[in-house]
Amino acid sequence: MPYNIPIMSNTALQPQVERRAAPQARPTWRLLRGYTPSALLFIALLGALQLALPALGVPPYLLPTPARVLARLLDPSGGLFRHLAVTAAAGVGGLIIGAVAGVALAALFVAIRPVERALYPWVIVSQTLPAAALAPLLTIWLGNGLAPRVAMAALFAFFPVLVNTAQGLRRISAEQLDLLRAWGASPAQIFRLLRAPACLPTLFASLKIASTLAVVGAVVGEMAGSSSGLGYVISIATYHLQTDQVFAAITLASGLSLSLYVGIVAAERQVVFWQHDR
Repeated sequence: MPYNIPIMSNTALQPQVERRAAPQARPTWRLLRGYTPSALLFIALLGALQLALPALGVPPYLLPTPARVLARLLDPSGGLFRHLAVTAAAGVGGLIIGAVAGVALAALFVAIRPVERALYPWVIVSQTLPAAALAPLLTIWLGNGLAPRVAMAALFAFFPVLVNTAQGLRRISAEQLDLLRAWGASPAQIFRLLRAPACLPTLFASLKIASTLAVVGAVVGEMAGSSSGLGYVISIATYHLQTDQVFAAITLASGLSLSLYVGIVAAERQVVFWQHDR
């Protein structure tokens, strides 16, 4: 004789961790203090290069001093920050598109296993294609504008998000799954109340990786064929042996990647707060 088991409300089904108050943020000086050794090491390295390169007679076209790179970086006639804005648009756009596509496909893989068995090998094959060969093709197909650079950034960001999200969606205990099913939870409720919270840590871990790869993809796309962006600056400056310009562009690209990474870390501390409340 079947039992009539009552359906619990959404609030009752939510994991206990979601009901806890988010921890208060640590003071800024405590966060910055942890990076003091890295900052001091970086400053010491720049100072050593500034003194050693002229003393050793290294020509500027081989390795410029940090002062020359800084002067080129701050030169208003170079337009580096205008090119930075172009690369930032391509990188951020590609990161968003790649992340959304990765999360959507990961959810589809977990929900429908035959789809995963059919598509996942081809996803792996797509990652074996050399980026240097794919970037010119995207330029031919999508034109010389922003679209091929966004597409290249999305391709770089897509794979780590897909793999980590699919792994996180499956990282649930059988006991939790059986409990929700016993209370009559639908597949949509199981996904929202159990699988989605369980995959958040791995999702943000993949977004940290994807944030840096998206900028790399945007720069690679710009180097393949464009008239703006940091990748374009690097290509032209390398051809003319303007090594200080190359290092200045690389510095801005690294700063852009770091800014995206820090932004995702800050969002993670607010969303996945139970990981940092220890």
